[in-house]
Amino acid sequence: MDRRSFLKGGAALAAAPALAAVAGLSPAWAAAQDPANIRNWHPDMRYRPHGLTGVGVSALGFGMLRLPMLADGKTVDEAKTIPMLRHAIDHGLNYVDTGYVYLGGQSEAVTGKALANGYRDRVWLTSKSPWWIMERPEDFHKFFDESRRRLNSDVIDFYHIHMIMHRGWKDKVVPYRLAEKMQDLKAQGKIRFAGFSFHDGVPLFKRVVDAAPWDFCLIQQNYLDTEHEAGLVGLNYAAANGMGVSIMEPLRNGFLVKPPAFVRAELDKAPHRRHPVEWAFDYLWNKPEVSVVVSGMSSMDNVRDNLAYAGRSAPGMLDAEERAVIGRAARAYRSAPGAIPCTGCYNCIPCPQNVAIGYLFNMVYNQYKADGDKARAHRLVNYSMSPVQRGDKPGACTDCGLCLPKCPQGIDIPAELRRIRKELDL
Repeated sequence: MDRRSFLKGGAALAAAPALAAVAGLSPAWAAAQDPANIRNWHPDMRYRPHGLTGVGVSALGFGMLRLPMLADGKTVDEAKTIPMLRHAIDHGLNYVDTGYVYLGGQSEAVTGKALANGYRDRVWLTSKSPWWIMERPEDFHKFFDESRRRLNSDVIDFYHIHMIMHRGWKDKVVPYRLAEKMQDLKAQGKIRFAGFSFHDGVPLFKRVVDAAPWDFCLIQQNYLDTEHEAGLVGLNYAAANGMGVSIMEPLRNGFLVKPPAFVRAELDKAPHRRHPVEWAFDYLWNKPEVSVVVSGMSSMDNVRDNLAYAGRSAPGMLDAEERAVIGRAARAYRSAPGAIPCTGCYNCIPCPQNVAIGYLFNMVYNQYKADGDKARAHRLVNYSMSPVQRGDKPGACTDCGLCLPKCPQGIDIPAELRRIRKELDL
């Protein structure tokens, strides 16, 4: 069944009210405010509807990727991680996000330990199925069962196909019938809701949304990335189709925690000062289409601060001047000297050589031009991307020129890739 068929019979009409501001509480928003309908309700947390799932989720979700590590830099510090997650749950957080490949499997394992002693029943638990390490269709069930063992949970509430991109969609998701397998798990009661995380452009995003009766998705969004990947268009499209929308990278891999001085200067012009982290979260919580903001937290101070920000959150919370402040901060970032005028629309991919063009331009190089942190740029290339997932490094470009007519900004893509390779020593 495709999404258009699924929405027939009135579900589409039910989706529209869920996008209304709380001032005119829709049934979905009203249900998300009723303690009787909320798992792990706490008076200091705010809750939001997760699309048409009927689930009320905490405004803040705990991302189990950027966790405290031991001195070796490779092993999760369980003595710090478990109390952090439990503290968040004790203060009303009810959405815990992990994945099969996170930290080599350690993330799921420590999540399972933290959710022992009754904590599992207080949260909505997520994980993700990694298409890029599947060698045959049967691997889907193998990885799913391994996730359940690590998490010590028979049921995974929200299960994703991880990191859908053009190559994964074409080479694995469609031929391996992964969307159908997700629906089978749901019918068997092994998962409650089926969704996907996404790292590509709007055209593919819409195609994926329309391909199956998804319950939710996980997309990258923050005040710098309004057009990057699915962007605001994708956010609105998913919400209009009744899907819950979880947000990743609200702080852009930590960049928005300490933004460059010229970005911070614009934020500090607001009548009411906020910490840069709170500005980034509030930009997202202001949007009623956003269900939950998933943030990685690596210290107890992070947890306490983020819980406090979530407790003050609401759709429509920013006034016109505050929204203008965020807009000016984003424009200041895009105006950094030497920045490539890339919006991250991903029209330039797929590249015949699989170069990660939009990611290299928008997420790596432009961020480097803003903060001058070459070490961070190298981490973004060497840790956060790979030829199988996001794409290859700039040196893989052969100057074929097929990308040039696709770029709406008229960027000389091969020339800019050469510049990136030279400046960043890639």
